[in-house]
Amino acid sequence: MKILAEPIDAIVMFKGKDVPKPYKFRYMDQGDMTREIKIDKVIQTEETKIAGIKTLLYRCQSEIGGMTILYELKYLINECRWELYKM
Repeated sequence: MKILAEPIDAIVMFKGKDVPKPYKFRYMDQGDMTREIKIDKVIQTEETKIAGIKTLLYRCQSEIGGMTILYELKYLINECRWELYKM
């Protein structure tokens, strides 16, 4: 997977006091096209510190263009911001 760290718009679900669970996100690809991806499966959720910044890291998979793609989404807790971290 390649590190992208691109900002995204995300739709997430909250259940009680659990961590937010991403449902769908939208980002701009290299061709400046807006792509919307529905998250088929969250494989792993991990709370980490990356460069001293507290984050939630989600390893996910989706079917994109007929292929199953693995990627990581990152939620920066202090900034309340989502990123497409790796794809």
